[in-house]
This record gives sequence, C-alpha cells and structure tokens, in this order.
Amino acid sequence: MPSGNVHDTVNTVALTGYVAYSVATQQTDWLPTAIGIAVGTLWLSPDLDLKSEPYYRFGPFRVLWMPYVKIMPHRSIWSHGLIIGDIIRLLYSAAILIPLLFLSLYFQVLDSATIDSWFASLPAFVVGIMVASTIHILLDYSSSWFRPKKRKKRRR
Repeated sequence: MPSGNVHDTVNTVALTGYVAYSVATQQTDWLPTAIGIAVGTLWLSPDLDLKSEPYYRFGPFRVLWMPYVKIMPHRSIWSHGLIIGDIIRLLYSAAILIPLLFLSLYFQVLDSATIDSWFASLPAFVVGIMVASTIHILLDYSSSWFRPKKRKKRRR
C-alpha cells in the first residue's frame, strides 16, 4: 500500500495537470473541481478511517472525526469503495457543516447569495472529491496487484 506522501504527490500531480489543462483550454468553471480535488486529497481521503495524515491535518478539529475512525473498518467498501465511501464522508462532513451554515446565516456572518453560489458549485466540488478518492483507491489496489507474491516455503 502506498504511503500517504505517495498519495499526496500523485493527487497533486493530477490536480496540477487538471488546472493546467483547464487554463490552457480557457475553461471557466474549473475552480470548484480543483478545490474538490485538493480537499479530497488533503482532508477527505479514504484513509480517514485510520489515524493518518489527513486525519491529523484537521488539527484540534480531528476529534470530530474520531467516531468515523472508530466505526469504519480500514479498506472496507464503506471507506475505500468508489462513490459509497465519498458519499459517507460527505454526509459525515455535512452533519458537521450544515449546523454551522445555519448559524452563520442566523448571525449574518454570511448572506444567502453567497451560500447560493456555493451550492451552485457543489456538484463540481463533489466531482473533484470523487476524482481524488478514485486516484487514491486505484493506487491502493494497483500496489496490491503488482506487489510480488510471497513464495511459500516447501516443507521437507
């Protein structure tokens, strides 16, 4: 299984390639997807089911992820499954962020127009997160496929 640094490096190269391509082809709506790839790489990684680098990047807020770490079996379909793992991590994040969003509206920290623009960008952001986790999962499984098999010693 690749280390966290390998995952970060490969995803960062993919992000750089995506941004370079988007800018070169004069795309206008690439930023939410690029932010999604960055967030999916650095924070909402499939390895949040461990006390891993993405877990520690949350700093003091990592305690909010402790139930997720305790509940999720590592490399299960629930954490490393394509789409399902992303949906679970996004719903878990939403359970934390939506109350904060309502509080920011109530105390007028944010206005509804700002939040509406965020929600308009949400599908592209989610696609970015899914791209990052897909790369992560493919790296995990490809390292298992190409790892030399251990030979069993013959008993005499």
